[in-house]
Amino acid sequence: MSRLIDIGTAPVAELIVRVGDVLSFGASGGRVEEGASAMEALGAFQPAIVATNGEVLAPESPPTTMLFRATGPGRAKLSLFSSLDWSAPTARSVEIVVRD
Repeated sequence: MSRLIDIGTAPVAELIVRVGDVLSFGASGGRVEEGASAMEALGAFQPAIVATNGEVLAPESPPTTMLFRATGPGRAKLSLFSSLDWSAPTARSVEIVVRD
């Protein structure tokens, strides 16, 4: 069974995951720098909630979560970017090992 792995903003240099796992990082954006056959970027997302009337409410703010999915065995390098107001972005890299 695939796992939803919440990394958040933890300072992780390398992760070992399985094919099908979805990785959730606390970031405003990101991309697969190397290893596109092992990982795919699903996109950046904003948090949202469901109101009692069924309406979905989301803040007017930059995205806070970046999702990736492990698509095949191999190695990948992800770049993640974070900023609360887009004025001072920070970047970090994470090496991913994807196993069957």
